[in-house]
Amino acid sequence: MNNGDQWSHCLTGRGLTYLLLTLAAFTATAAGAVEKSAVKADFPRLGGYQIGANPYPDSYADPAYHRDLAKLDLVILGGGVRQMTKFAKAIKAISPNTLVGKYTNVAAVFPNSSYGKVLAEKLASEQGPNTTNARDWFLRDWDGNIVTGATDGTQRANITEWVRPDANGLRWPDFRARFDYDYWFEDPVWDVWFSDVVNWQPKYQNRGDLGDFSGSQDTPTTEVNTAWRRGHQSHWNAIRRLRPDVMILANLNWYLYQDAYDKWDLVEYDRQVEGALLELVMRPDGGIEKNKGWHKLYDYYRWTMSYLTEPKLVMFNVGGNPGDYRWFRYTFATCLMGDAFFDYSPQSKYQYGTVEWFDEFDRAGQDRTNWMGRPSEGMPTAAWKNGVWRRDFQNAVVLVNPRGNGPRTVTVESGLRRLEGKQAPAVNNGEPASSISLADGDGIVLVKASYLSGTPRPRSPGLTIEP
Repeated sequence: MNNGDQWSHCLTGRGLTYLLLTLAAFTATAAGAVEKSAVKADFPRLGGYQIGANPYPDSYADPAYHRDLAKLDLVILGGGVRQMTKFAKAIKAISPNTLVGKYTNVAAVFPNSSYGKVLAEKLASEQGPNTTNARDWFLRDWDGNIVTGATDGTQRANITEWVRPDANGLRWPDFRARFDYDYWFEDPVWDVWFSDVVNWQPKYQNRGDLGDFSGSQDTPTTEVNTAWRRGHQSHWNAIRRLRPDVMILANLNWYLYQDAYDKWDLVEYDRQVEGALLELVMRPDGGIEKNKGWHKLYDYYRWTMSYLTEPKLVMFNVGGNPGDYRWFRYTFATCLMGDAFFDYSPQSKYQYGTVEWFDEFDRAGQDRTNWMGRPSEGMPTAAWKNGVWRRDFQNAVVLVNPRGNGPRTVTVESGLRRLEGKQAPAVNNGEPASSISLADGDGIVLVKASYLSGTPRPRSPGLTIEP
């Protein structure tokens, strides 16, 4: 029986398997025996949000794509086919330490694929909060239309407890976790379960109105918001029962709630997941940094770390022209003020499908991508000099000058050198560093001379990470 037929019959053939998995998860958790994949401790940490179109001839099946992704430390893959597990294994065969995650979105289905078609059929076959407009598990508007998403063909699901359970006592969040487990996550190659669009409140609207989650127009918005968050929490709980070893990484915006209400009290989200995606938070012409300022972005960055459980797996995703090295330095240096994995997305049709490479990652090919070592301190709490921020690592010093601070010149101590690079030789010229001039919205990575005088550690052929 294929996967679609199996799940169309509401998982009745998997009840015993699921019970055993639940008991095993409970036993392992109670014994403290759950081990998650190791996370790279040295810097820089490099990530890739690879869910979109890509330029490789064979897409996710392309060996050249696998080799490029294996250069990274954390990769999130899209794709709606079973073979994604095969491609994840190909990446792991090259770089066993690369953390590999799979994209999912519990609140949406894409019915134009065989995978999504089965899910859409399930949503249509179950009973919703009422028998009129909100008649099934789809999220519908007040006229009974399915609420759609930004991507063509995307249909939204009602993830709340207002829908009626199916014959097995499941609602959508639990069902979807089991479905995706059977489809992909049963294989331990997946280190990370990625959960998209985990906002603090639902944003899905048809003609300006929120979808009908409860079956009644009289339900207060605050109750809808809470039910929405509980839906995500139920989904994560189901994931824990199935894969207690997997790390959950959510694409979130919870900092907007904390900023608006000057508090953090969303108990459904607090310390529930290990990771977060900060998506396109810096762009030359948009994003949080442009619209609200660097310091507000930095607050959001710090707050996000506080929402998570260890190992606090954050991907710091930015957008820009790969040839704009000043913008790259600014975004990279900002990311390095914290412990996130850096991901640079080109502003093109391949926004989420390329691996951009910069001299700072491996000292222009002279080193491995752990060359900076570990940070000597946590996230800085104040500027270092003249509004310029600084963070020290075992083998490097990072400076960032926030946009809006104006051009700044700062003096650094002896024993630091500029990188010897190829992409921006006027900046990374290999010379001793003393007086550093930074444009408004700029950054720089300096290397400690003591590190350069040690034994060189050239990278392995074809790899840029520690084997």
